[in-house]
Amino acid sequence: MTLTQLEHVLAAHKAGSFSRAARACGITQAALSNSVAKLEEELGDRIFSRTTRQVALTPFGQRLVPYIEQVLGGRDALVAAAKVQQAQSTTVLGHSPLIPSSVLTQIVGSIRDAGFGSEIRLVEENLADLLHRLGEHTLDLALVPDGEYARAFRSAPVHEEPLYYVPRRSLDAKAEAVELKTLGTDRFVMVPDQCGLARTTRALFASASVPLQTYAGEAMGYHVLQEWAALDLGSAILPASRLTTKTRALPLMRSAKVPATLVYRAVWHKEYARGKQLAALLRAYQPRRA
Repeated sequence: MTLTQLEHVLAAHKAGSFSRAARACGITQAALSNSVAKLEEELGDRIFSRTTRQVALTPFGQRLVPYIEQVLGGRDALVAAAKVQQAQSTTVLGHSPLIPSSVLTQIVGSIRDAGFGSEIRLVEENLADLLHRLGEHTLDLALVPDGEYARAFRSAPVHEEPLYYVPRRSLDAKAEAVELKTLGTDRFVMVPDQCGLARTTRALFASASVPLQTYAGEAMGYHVLQEWAALDLGSAILPASRLTTKTRALPLMRSAKVPATLVYRAVWHKEYARGKQLAALLRAYQPRRA
């Protein structure tokens, strides 16, 4: 007995004709008739009563059809399940270049421990590209700095770290911390609005109604900002994880008792089932401060 023979029986039953069933199966009528006949021989009774005008199930055949449908339905479910598992074998996790390596390590470990796919693929791209790929469903989840995102996306915080003020060389900064409201007359070096740091900096100053004075040029990446501050081109705002040990930096405060922080979020497309599943997996992952 083969699954093909069962398919031929079901096709003949639905078509009411061996010739029509053979055309639907893409074989000759003789081949289909022979396939059914061999199955009848194996099972020991006639499945169909054949006349010159139609093919009808015998009482024996009528009792068999539900079992045939069950077997073929199980085959289809097995194939579908296999395709789902193959499609979900790789978890694609996008992240901004600004995301600390420690955060990536912890989140990748959580995904791996949960067995969410046999492979985890990391993709580092600029913020706009990450959001575009989320919309195309070629990313399961993206780790990005906090911000305003389109209604198609959902997000949850995964990490938080303090922001620091890196004064340019000519400034005498001996205080233990600096308040945002005092920086309106300073000049700042910036990066292009790609990794999310420039957007975060602008939003921070705007929220405090403090003017942001910027240097005319732009650094290619956040790692250059400290060097430019040392060259006296302008001061910089950086998260704690991106400071080098020799950098002169002060904690940045929104007010006397409220530190300025950068929150990183996991972002997914609200209609992408795999993204939602991965987000649910990470709900137990609580935001951590550096």
